[in-house]
Amino acid sequence: MKDLRSLSGMDLRLNEEQLRLDFGADIFHPDGEVRTLQQARPMLADTQAQGPDHLYTIYMDIGRKEDFSAIEQQGLLYGSVVYNHGTLGNERLRSQGHIHSEKPGTGLRYSEVYEFWTGHGQVYLQKECAPDVTRAYLVPFGPGDKLVIPFGWVHLVVTEGDEPVSFGAWCARENKLEYEHLRALGGPAYFFLADGTLARNPRYTTIPEVHNATPADFPLLGIPADRPMYTSWLENPELYRFMANPELVGDIWRDF
Repeated sequence: MKDLRSLSGMDLRLNEEQLRLDFGADIFHPDGEVRTLQQARPMLADTQAQGPDHLYTIYMDIGRKEDFSAIEQQGLLYGSVVYNHGTLGNERLRSQGHIHSEKPGTGLRYSEVYEFWTGHGQVYLQKECAPDVTRAYLVPFGPGDKLVIPFGWVHLVVTEGDEPVSFGAWCARENKLEYEHLRALGGPAYFFLADGTLARNPRYTTIPEVHNATPADFPLLGIPADRPMYTSWLENPELYRFMANPELVGDIWRDF
């Protein structure tokens, strides 16, 4: 059992063997939702790939019980994911990938901000969820790294190494995770092979070269990098107001 209190700002522990979180008595939380290999198959290069059946566990809506009303009133939601490790056929184990829903009347899709607690890997980002993609990035992460996901971009987590990846994320309570457009394309524009190379997805028409970036290359929009996101929300909730209100910052990633 790994103590996550200093990394998450909450009374959480990671059960690495069971790929789940254990919660302190003062934490509200749902039961974890397990994502399986069968669910991920439409997003893989080899839809018959073999690998661990339990890919990752998702917890949507966690926090301290005394903070629930404040989180809800601000239109926020805190979630967490625990990933397995290993390979799926000749691909690295990863999340399926998705985009976020659009806030009505703004023309902007919701964002979210990741904070990694354990493990290593890369976040893959591509600007369009369409056959023609203009920009793509790979962003390596380790414990303590934070990353604000650009509005509307496809994003997914690719794991590496032999330990589970775990992270927390703030997002809008009204946000919906949309998978169907990416499933129709058979996954992202690139597949991430176990040998560290990339393979292009043949269902795409235009695929750019992938640029390597670091979390520091992406604007954190004032979110402190030196302490847990839950802690900085407690100190200054206004820092996260743009999560539910993307129009406050506009599409600052348009020309990134």
